[in-house]
Amino acid sequence: MDDWHGKVAVVTGGGSGIGRGLCRALAAEGMTVVVADVDAAAGDATAALVERAGGRAVAVPTDVRRRADVERLAERTRAVAGPPFVVCANAGVFVGGALLDMTESDWRWLVDVNLMGVVYTAQVFAPALIAQRAGHLLVTASVGGFLSGGLTPVYSTTKFAVVAVGEALRMELGTHGVGVTLLCPGSTETNLPAANRLRPPDWGPGAGDSELLRPLLAMNPKTPDAIAQIALKGLRANAPYVFTHPEYREYIGDRFAQVLKAFDGVE
Repeated sequence: MDDWHGKVAVVTGGGSGIGRGLCRALAAEGMTVVVADVDAAAGDATAALVERAGGRAVAVPTDVRRRADVERLAERTRAVAGPPFVVCANAGVFVGGALLDMTESDWRWLVDVNLMGVVYTAQVFAPALIAQRAGHLLVTASVGGFLSGGLTPVYSTTKFAVVAVGEALRMELGTHGVGVTLLCPGSTETNLPAANRLRPPDWGPGAGDSELLRPLLAMNPKTPDAIAQIALKGLRANAPYVFTHPEYREYIGDRFAQVLKAFDGVE
């Protein structure tokens, strides 16, 4: 992972937030960046930012809920840029609200984007990485992949699942020389509170509201560019997990302490 210059990176959800930060950071390393986003205008904007900074980028509209879209992304990547070396399964959406209030539409949307989008991206791109016995898969989870409750239970459920997928991928792909890192950011200056605009209109109304995330993101937020730099450091080290906010260490430690305590007295 030391020499990235001239290689190809693919970033889903690259049109804004952490995805845009990753695109900018990877391009600064000399990589050609393929910007995938369901919002075509946002993807184009990220590509333009990269190119104005002297990098090389191409935007490919992609809805990660659809495997066929991800397959087209892989084909387009090979055709216009070359074989992928870093693949960032980063696309994600959010709705907040009490668990028992959530509708099937809320659940299906978040599961399809946050979980199945990662699964499709891994299944489609991993064979190329395995064939070259090199490269890296960065999977964006969240501190919400270890902590649940409040107004984030549906989001956290999907991110818990993403953590499980990432851990399994690390074991499977590691035997083929391919690294896998789980990025677990905390509060970040992103567009997630505006995710309502991306909800598929044909699925009917949901009870959740993405704007409920906004107050949480106001608590010591980091910029997407700062998150991206932390992520790249983890990629270079082939770290299993990358956390961005040390203040969550205590909460996650308490959670695992409770899990371990449950083994006390078990015979």
